[in-house]
Amino acid sequence: MSRERIPARHRPGPYAWLGPLALCLGIASWVLLVPGVVCAVGAVVCGAVSMTTRGDHRLDITALLGIALGAAHMLVSIMLLLWTMH
Repeated sequence: MSRERIPARHRPGPYAWLGPLALCLGIASWVLLVPGVVCAVGAVVCGAVSMTTRGDHRLDITALLGIALGAAHMLVSIMLLLWTMH
């Protein structure tokens, strides 16, 4: 029997803010130059925790976007670091 999933925006409790926080940190990682990598790592961690603690709720799109932005920023930072070392 298929259970219908509850939208992520209706999730109660302390983990409800992790998806939006991941998205904000992902956006901030591209805006802030020096602490951008720290924000990117924070976005990936918050998004991962949000997605692993979702329970009966649907997948959190804001957490997915935060993870994508944070991971992309880390990838670009690593590529630039390797390029400058060459």
